Amino acid sequence: MSILDKLNGMTLEDASSGVVENVIDFSKIENDCFVDLSLEMPHPEILLSIGQHEYKGKFYDTAIMTAGEFSAIVATSKSKKTFLKSAFLGSYIGGDSTILFPNIKSHRDKNYQILDFDTEQGKYYTQRTFRRVQEMTGANYDNYRGYATRHLKSSERLQLIDYCLKNQSLLYKEKVKLVSIDGIADLVENTNDIVMSKEASDYITKWTYEYDIHITTIIHKNGVTGKPLGHLGTYVLKKAETVIDLEIQEDYSIKVTNPYSRGYKFEEFTFDVNKNALPYLIEDGFL
Repeated sequence: MSILDKLNGMTLEDASSGVVENVIDFSKIENDCFVDLSLEMPHPEILLSIGQHEYKGKFYDTAIMTAGEFSAIVATSKSKKTFLKSAFLGSYIGGDSTILFPNIKSHRDKNYQILDFDTEQGKYYTQRTFRRVQEMTGANYDNYRGYATRHLKSSERLQLIDYCLKNQSLLYKEKVKLVSIDGIADLVENTNDIVMSKEASDYITKWTYEYDIHITTIIHKNGVTGKPLGHLGTYVLKKAETVIDLEIQEDYSIKVTNPYSRGYKFEEFTFDVNKNALPYLIEDGFL
């Protein structure tokens, strides 16, 4: 019996002996992967957008995060990338965050669960980071839940996220729609390990597809080449819907650009952090 035969089905002898335990249903996979050209595909659900673009004489919101995809914030150390992550999560929730970042538009039409996984800080500093989202919105959004995972092994972090998504109907009141992973490199032991990097990348794309969610991640970049670190960074660049690059300016403000995008690129902007430790948009002409 060939390997392909074993994958597609079992003989009665195999079934009785238990030789093949897991059978892959390729008929279902074929049906799921088939793209029917006669059907009009619905546009992906937009979570966040920045600015607009023109297409065939009409103007549309320029999406930076849509359901079923993932984005990556790529930056060097100390470039306020976690502040930008907070800005995105706060903007999606809404409230007073529109005052701090009037350029970021939320398309949230009802209550959704937001999950925020921090892999680098202990609980004290992680709590401060999570509270920043609450302070930006000016209210306590009950469906925002954060996790401090620095003490876990890389594989355990991956399994925890998988557990939370698989059991979301039991754990949370609302459906999960937006997930943040800060940072994705801590889901693997070695970002240069091809097998580990591909596994983490496969999990990200699997989660976004199966649960129709958006995952936004943070990954460090090489200060010399300007590219994300390791094989993991390569996979991120290839598969991300939106790659967001941060560049420290002379006055230590942060320039945000969109070097890679599957759709239209969003309008670049600059932000800084105010005296209340909250990120805010620097608009043209004044700080």
